[in-house]
Amino acid sequence: MRVLLTAVLLCLLSAAVLAQPAGGRPPGQTPPDRYLLIHAGTLLAVPGTRPQTKMTVVIRNDRIAAIENGHVTAVADATPGAVLQVIDLSDRFVLPGLMDAHVHLWDEPSFSRHRAERGDRHPSWPGKPGTGAEGAVNAMIYARRNLAAGFTTVRDLGSDDQSVFAVRNAINAGRMIGPRILLAGSAIAVTGGHGDTTPMDRTGDGATRIADGTCDGPMECRKAVRYQYKLGADVIKFTSTGGFGSNTGLEPQLFPDEIQAIVATAHLVGLKAAAHAYSPVAIKEAVRAGVDSIEHGFLLDDEGIAMMKKAGTFLVPTLSASYPPPVFRIPDPPSVRLRNEYRAFERAYAAGLKIAFGTDAGTFAHGDNAKEFELMVGFGMTPMDAIRSATVMTAELFGISAEAGTLEPGKIADLVAVKGDPLASIAVLRRIDFVMKSGHIAKQDGRMTEPFNYPAVVE
Repeated sequence: MRVLLTAVLLCLLSAAVLAQPAGGRPPGQTPPDRYLLIHAGTLLAVPGTRPQTKMTVVIRNDRIAAIENGHVTAVADATPGAVLQVIDLSDRFVLPGLMDAHVHLWDEPSFSRHRAERGDRHPSWPGKPGTGAEGAVNAMIYARRNLAAGFTTVRDLGSDDQSVFAVRNAINAGRMIGPRILLAGSAIAVTGGHGDTTPMDRTGDGATRIADGTCDGPMECRKAVRYQYKLGADVIKFTSTGGFGSNTGLEPQLFPDEIQAIVATAHLVGLKAAAHAYSPVAIKEAVRAGVDSIEHGFLLDDEGIAMMKKAGTFLVPTLSASYPPPVFRIPDPPSVRLRNEYRAFERAYAAGLKIAFGTDAGTFAHGDNAKEFELMVGFGMTPMDAIRSATVMTAELFGISAEAGTLEPGKIADLVAVKGDPLASIAVLRRIDFVMKSGHIAKQDGRMTEPFNYPAVVE
């Protein structure tokens, strides 16, 4: 890849000096504008529309300023003293940054897999992997893996009250380069349900239960939602059925009034609600309550599909969480048999449901998220619709369509590039070698850039 750097500074200051964080400049001095000209061989600016060839994406600081025909090398209306950089991706296919609507950044599958194999319904405590400080270190590493795989925005649907919050805040503050993280904190679950990680000796402790997201009855469930909101959650996730990873079955675990309390309280405080749900009964109760997305939905029936379509409810299929299954090391596991028997994804797609890309990464190795594309296409989705599910549709689900999901003027500069055409072979998306997040290069020529900023000390 050829990278041409042209300084257009009146006083010929070096780009290295201009790239210093604010702490290295005299107080009150505004940094000069940065312009990046991305020369794209093929550009899929708006998934769902025809890609264009030989285009230039003009980026000013962290946002897209224009999309130009041809490979332009100058910005006519650049601000005085600006820095201009040309990135040659003329042999690449460029598209918006990808989004994953269902990840768990604080851990990977080892501990849940072993628990599933031995039939243990309750994780060990203390010393549970993935919590607190250890979880924050994990989340930092796994967030970078997701970014390296081309996922510039992820939605974390279940961790604790500390770990992923710390990493999200560090990224938002510019202390490290990572994906945009929307997080739920602790998943809301009932006592003994899927997602209840409260240790047995603390199950009766009300404060511990609420912090852990465990609640029983509508009043407690309202309080659990408000607690996650107070922590700074971006979305509320609740487990309305059991799950494979916890050996708690697939049937409903919340009463309708508990589901209604969770969803209504989330909406009251301005947050969306996501329901982990397998059982058709639980799915329909969540849809009646106004839930924004159904996660997994492996047993979704035709009535549920019709209700979801009428309500505009999203399905986040997480095929990677069941096929092949990461938490079982046995032949012909139940998750595969149920998925193949019900074919919920295929029926939902044929019915025109809103489908947002989500993988459940964390139940398998982070960074392998793109295998979901191959499963979706293998089960009948077109490559264009699969890409659209991970860009346009996820942005709509997240409520950030005005900021992300497409490459258009005014939007945040999140984009990725690959060698090859993912519309011809979706597997190309497993090999993303260029990633830009908010106008900053995170990966180039297949190599990740420095994750941290080290501002100069101002004396």
